[in-house]
Amino acid sequence: MVNFSDRKPSKGKLNSQWIDIRKALIEDLDEVQKLYVEAAKWIRSSQGIVQWNEDTFTMNYLEQFIREKDVFVAYLDGELVGCFSVQWKYEEIWGELFHDNAGYIHRLVVLRKYKGQGIGSHFLTWAEDYIKNEGKKWLRLDCMADNPVLNQYYLSQGLVFQGRYNGHGWSANLYEREITD
Repeated sequence: MVNFSDRKPSKGKLNSQWIDIRKALIEDLDEVQKLYVEAAKWIRSSQGIVQWNEDTFTMNYLEQFIREKDVFVAYLDGELVGCFSVQWKYEEIWGELFHDNAGYIHRLVVLRKYKGQGIGSHFLTWAEDYIKNEGKKWLRLDCMADNPVLNQYYLSQGLVFQGRYNGHGWSANLYEREITD
C-alpha cells in the first residue's frame, strides 16, 4: 500500500508503463487547463453533452481548485494523462445521502488519446487506497445523468447507483463503492 501521509508521488504500473500520480502543483496549471478544456470541448462536440463548459477552466479557477482541494495529476512518460480530485464534503449533490465516511471523486479526466487504456480504472483504484488511508469506507462520485457511456463505465467499475440529483437544467447520477480491506 502507498503511504499517503506525506503526500509523496506514487508510481503504479499501467500496461507495462509507469504512471506517476502525485498532488497537483501550481506549476501544473497550464497542462491541467489544457486537459480540462480539451475534455470539455470533446464531450460537447462528440457526445452533444454540456457536462463541463470550457470557459469554467480559467487559470484563476484551477489555481483555487489546486490550492483548496486534494487534486492529483497523473503523468505517463512525462506527459500529463489525467487529473482528478478527492473531496471530503459534497453535501449539495448528495443531500440526505451524504455522510462523512466517504471520499468523493470529482472532475476525473483522462487525456483522450489514452481512452480505453485503463487509466480511469487506475485512478479509481488509486483514489480508493487514498480514501481508505484517510480512514474512510466509501468511494463516491457523481456524473451527468444524460451521459450513458460514462454511467455504464462507472457501473462496470463496480460502483453502485445510489440516486439522482436534479439541478437547474442538469442532473447527476450518484454512485458509490464500499472500500474493503
